[in-house]
Amino acid sequence: MDQHSATPENAASSDQTPAKPGLRERKKRLRLQRIISVSRRLFVSRGFHETTIQDIAEEADIGLGTLYLYARSKEDLLVLVFRENLLQMTESAFNAIDVEAPVLDQLMSFFQVHIDYHKEDMLLSCTVLKELSFPINSQRKHDIELIFNAAYVKLEQLLKRGIRDGKLAPDLYVGTAVTSIFGLFYHLLQGFLCGFFNEAEFRKNLLHALDMLLKDSCSE
Repeated sequence: MDQHSATPENAASSDQTPAKPGLRERKKRLRLQRIISVSRRLFVSRGFHETTIQDIAEEADIGLGTLYLYARSKEDLLVLVFRENLLQMTESAFNAIDVEAPVLDQLMSFFQVHIDYHKEDMLLSCTVLKELSFPINSQRKHDIELIFNAAYVKLEQLLKRGIRDGKLAPDLYVGTAVTSIFGLFYHLLQGFLCGFFNEAEFRKNLLHALDMLLKDSCSE
C-alpha cells in the first residue's frame, strides 16, 4: 500500500479539531461585543454626533485606552458597529429573492431590502455611508472591503444564475456588470439619504437605470 494512503479510520484520526479560544481570547471577544452593543444603542438613541468616545467607554465599563485597541476613532467604531448588520442584511436580501422572477425584478428585490434597512434611520445611515467612502486606515479599509465584497459576491451569483437560466446573454461581462450595478445603486442611495428624492423616485430611477444597463443582455 502506498505510504500516503489512509484508511477512513486513519483519515478521521488525522483531522485537526480547531482549538477552543483561550480565556484571554474569550474575554477579548466578549469585550468587543459589549463595545459594539453599547455603541449601537448610543448611536441610535442619542445620535452619532451627540455620542462621544468617552460616553461609549463609560457605558461599556472600560477605559479609553482599551476602547482605542478596538477602534481608533468614533468613525471607525461606527463602521465596525454596522459591519455585521450590513453583512447580515446583504445575506438576507439575497435569500429573499424569487429565483423564478426576471433578473431585473430580482435585482430590485435585492436592493429593496437595502433600502428598507437604511430608511429606518436615514441620518445615521447617511453618516455610515459617508465613513464607508473614506478608508483612512487599514482597519476601516478591511471593514469596507468586507461589506462591499459581500454585495459583489451576491450580485455575481445572481447574474451568473441568470446566465445559467437563460435570462441573460452568455457573453455578459459579469464582473463589469456587478461593479456598475452596485455603483449605480450606491450613488442613488446617497442621493436618497441626503434627501434629493423620495423613496418612490429612488425606486423609479433605480429601475430605469438597471433596465438600461441590462436590456442588451437580457434574453427574456
